[in-house]
Amino acid sequence: MTRGRIRARLRRSNLYTFGCLKPSTIEEPPHPLQGPGFTRTVHCNQPQLHEKKPLYYCKNDISTTKYNVITFFPKALFEQFRRVANIYFLLAACLSASPISPFSPLSMIAPLAFVVGLSMAKEALEDSRRFVQDVKINRRKVNRHKGDGVFGPRSWQNIMVGDVVKVNKDQFFPADLLLLSSSYEDGICYVETMNLDGETNLKVKRSLESTLTLDNDEVFKDFSGIIRCEDPNPNLYTFVGNLEYERQIYPLDPSQILLRDSKLRNTDYIYGVVIFTGHDSKVMQNSTKSPSKRSTIEKKMDYIIYTLFTVLILISVISSIGFIIKTKYQTPQWWYLRPDIIEYQYDPNKIGVAGMSHLITALILYGYLIPISLYVSIEVVKVLQATFINQDIQMYDEETGTPADARTSNLNEELGQVDTILSDKTGTLTCNQMDFLKCSIAGTAYGVRSSDVELAAAKQMASDIDDADSDLSNFPMPNTKSQVSWDNGTRSEEIELETVVTSKGDEDQKHTIKGFGFEDDRLMNCNWLKEPNADDLLMFFRILAVCHTAIPELNEETGVYTYEAESPDEGAFLVAAREFGFEFCRRTQSSIFIREKFSASGQVVEREYKLLNLLDFTSKRKRMSVIVRDEEGSTFLMCKGADSIIFDRMSKNGKMYLEATTRHLNEYGEAGLRTLALAYRQLDEQEYSAWNNEFQKAKSSVGADRDAVLERVSDMMEKELILVGATAVEDKLQKGVPQCIDKLAQAGLKIWVLTGDKMETVTRLVKQGTGKTTLAIGDGANDVGMIQAADIGVGISGVEGMQAVMASDFAIAQFRFLERLLVVHGHWCYKRIAQMICYFFYKNIAFGLTIFYFEAFTGFSGQSVYDDWYMILFNVVLTSLPVISLGVFEQDVPSEVCLQFPALYQQGPKNLFFDWYRILGWMGNGLYASLIIFFLIVTIFYDQSFRSDGQTADMAAVGTTMFTCIIWAVNCQIALTMSHFTWIQHLFVWGSITTWYVFLLLYGMMSPTYSKTAYQILVEGLGPAPIYWTATLLVTVTCNLPYFAHISFQRCFNPMDHHIIQEIKYYKKDIEDQHMWTRERSKARQDTKIGFTARVEAKIRQLKGKLQKKQSSFAISAPS
Repeated sequence: MTRGRIRARLRRSNLYTFGCLKPSTIEEPPHPLQGPGFTRTVHCNQPQLHEKKPLYYCKNDISTTKYNVITFFPKALFEQFRRVANIYFLLAACLSASPISPFSPLSMIAPLAFVVGLSMAKEALEDSRRFVQDVKINRRKVNRHKGDGVFGPRSWQNIMVGDVVKVNKDQFFPADLLLLSSSYEDGICYVETMNLDGETNLKVKRSLESTLTLDNDEVFKDFSGIIRCEDPNPNLYTFVGNLEYERQIYPLDPSQILLRDSKLRNTDYIYGVVIFTGHDSKVMQNSTKSPSKRSTIEKKMDYIIYTLFTVLILISVISSIGFIIKTKYQTPQWWYLRPDIIEYQYDPNKIGVAGMSHLITALILYGYLIPISLYVSIEVVKVLQATFINQDIQMYDEETGTPADARTSNLNEELGQVDTILSDKTGTLTCNQMDFLKCSIAGTAYGVRSSDVELAAAKQMASDIDDADSDLSNFPMPNTKSQVSWDNGTRSEEIELETVVTSKGDEDQKHTIKGFGFEDDRLMNCNWLKEPNADDLLMFFRILAVCHTAIPELNEETGVYTYEAESPDEGAFLVAAREFGFEFCRRTQSSIFIREKFSASGQVVEREYKLLNLLDFTSKRKRMSVIVRDEEGSTFLMCKGADSIIFDRMSKNGKMYLEATTRHLNEYGEAGLRTLALAYRQLDEQEYSAWNNEFQKAKSSVGADRDAVLERVSDMMEKELILVGATAVEDKLQKGVPQCIDKLAQAGLKIWVLTGDKMETVTRLVKQGTGKTTLAIGDGANDVGMIQAADIGVGISGVEGMQAVMASDFAIAQFRFLERLLVVHGHWCYKRIAQMICYFFYKNIAFGLTIFYFEAFTGFSGQSVYDDWYMILFNVVLTSLPVISLGVFEQDVPSEVCLQFPALYQQGPKNLFFDWYRILGWMGNGLYASLIIFFLIVTIFYDQSFRSDGQTADMAAVGTTMFTCIIWAVNCQIALTMSHFTWIQHLFVWGSITTWYVFLLLYGMMSPTYSKTAYQILVEGLGPAPIYWTATLLVTVTCNLPYFAHISFQRCFNPMDHHIIQEIKYYKKDIEDQHMWTRERSKARQDTKIGFTARVEAKIRQLKGKLQKKQSSFAISAPS
């Protein structure tokens, strides 16, 4: 009740530049809003007029999905057939129905349908989550005027332009509304915009004075009006329009506009009329359609597919040329082929047709070079990787109960290749909680308390001092005396550091006032009166207490005033002014009252300051000013703003403290503090009156250029300022943010903090300018464009706002979890996917080229050496699970080691595991394996018996033995590739080999009608033959020998970073030799110019230099 009474006495219309103004009348015709960008007309309380053109506007339902029921199949199919391999297999599936196909149509169509269908199902599942969220929002309820002064609930999706709605406390606004009235008599309301900009402080909105009487349901029975305003646009902080009400025209500005997805706070209810609905609302205008993003690896994979296509076409052409030669010159001599009844595709008289027929056959036959199961395997792996990200307990926020959420799995590996992070600040990095920490007044710096940045740097220095001692201990010490002196010097530095760090605990005990972290006895308890420039300090405190737009609230329990301010900075200034003895206690329509204390005894004088004008802060102006008249009749302009803006507007005699203030501002900036400059100007009454006439005319104008006119007039007054000083407030970083930024910097990532409008434009410029992978992270609707424009978008889901999360690819509860998302999961996913793809191409080349060799060996006949079922099972069953286990479970190093050695992350951005050197190396390995498998088996089985009874091997025996060798070789190869084994990997790798023998046994037991030439091939044919087992062992060892030799040589003579760490962990040197482990960790830091590490290393270099000089001086002075 107290709050209501306090606020009810206020009429804020005279306090603001852009609000609650006297109307224009017929006698003073306004400048109408018209022309491009200003065509919207809203008939208040008459939504039926907006049901048809030309006044029909979009509905209020929203959709953030990529697909809908109609577009899903065409768009999802398009997404699938953007993959060149799928286009090839589609053509092959179509051609498989022709008589020239070497395989049945089912064997070609079924795998393609399975792969495409599974991928589309995954897309549908991920998009359905967005759809469910949209439905949940669209079905929210709000009270709407149904007619005759009666309000009733209606779904958001059915709200229309022109509707009058009643929004109750703690409800979201369903659309962009014009505020008509509120539960407070003066028409103000408090709005939380966390969903839009991440800011937790409440914004004050106010209605026009002319609509204050519209404060109950019944009065809307006869209410009508017309709003003419700007067209839909994404700017959250501007609005230009007019309200025509009761034959008068009133200018509108952003202070009367309630944006969709903002929340009503500390106000029982408001009435508003709908201006923008659905995707026309400003919050949705900030959102673009969900883009289709592809990872760098997937894009590069297309080029590898192109390379394999080139190889496929090349060997198909070679095969067709060989076939033409055979058909033209040799087959007519082969009487057993019955050349008199030969089919057209083998007719030597139609050699062109025969050659083209064989080319198509070859393109289908050698298609196993292109791994069709690669895509579906990657889809499965990415979904499982995303599941592990979602289930990671280290990224679970206990305070909000929010886990990580991989909203799309398409970009998992992209997390491991990020070069630049683009971050929003407020709500993402910071808590939006400001503490007044330091200030500069009249050229003197005040405030001794350290910022979080300074404290964190000191802590890091203290923790690293032992390493510095260890490194310096390598210097030669001349004698014992020198050694002792040197140790004392080092210890004194340690004591100094420890004092800085441990004093934080004492400060925390003292610092119990929210928004005030200042400590300096020179200004507290009226000690400022003893300072040499007491008049300047007095003006500084009065500017803090008077230059604002806040409303005071008395806490009846404590007797202390708190403040509802439009920004947390403003709230911190008022708390600081209160603690300095200048307490803002009351506000009326035209005055501000300050309780000023001038003695430590507690004597308080309440002074009134007549508020004549207020020039609002905007992102363009970067300053705000008030013009007040004190009790002595003096008129002052008090201004606070960005130092660059204030400094440009100073008078010649107002620069007395400029040099010292500039130096202090630089120091505050280096300490991570937000700064503002404070200045004032005493006004001549005649000058003020002339200016005020111009200002009132500008306020009353209703044209589209009203803001520009106001800014020009305001600029005329804000000049010839006298600099008083500057403030430094600390925007508290969220938990773990400094350490996270530091770790990301050590991992070699570049971090940009973006503020202001059009952040997506900057994002695109960074992407295009660097050509590297960018990640954008934010928490509000104003970050949506940036999140969608970046290669990877991360939304902060730990707050109520969902716009950023719904537009993101990954969602985490707090910024600090980004460290683990990138340095651990990103690193793992990149290496897993890269190794998985390389292995896929290796095994398919090893398998596919043996078909080509055999066809060449058999006169380019188009004959496959393998049974059809072997070929179907090769990718689907016998080699699929081991490669999936590689993609899901492989770890080059454990998660804690990833965090201890952040420089390992650079293997991703440098693309060490998926560059052309490595890709071609794996392809070469596949080529080598295919040559060994084919020619070694053919050599062993050619022209000699392979069984004790003298039987020679037929095509079935040779093909089955060759396939056995392939299964053994590729599965042993993947076992050699893995660094981390679980029982699952063992089961999949050795189980796949076992499955081959089980299949061969069961397949051979089937009737020859089905098993054909494979009937009893294992039991009666190959099993009893020692040469079969011997050849399998010989070929497997020979195929994997080069890789084994390569990796052994690399680990011995040119090891990679993870090789060294693996060896240290294997021999437990990290436990036995902690010093070595610490030294290796320090080597794993990337050189960085950002974060605490850069500052710490600079300090340590400075310390080492001092100690080295000290040691040198000891050496010179030591007796010989």
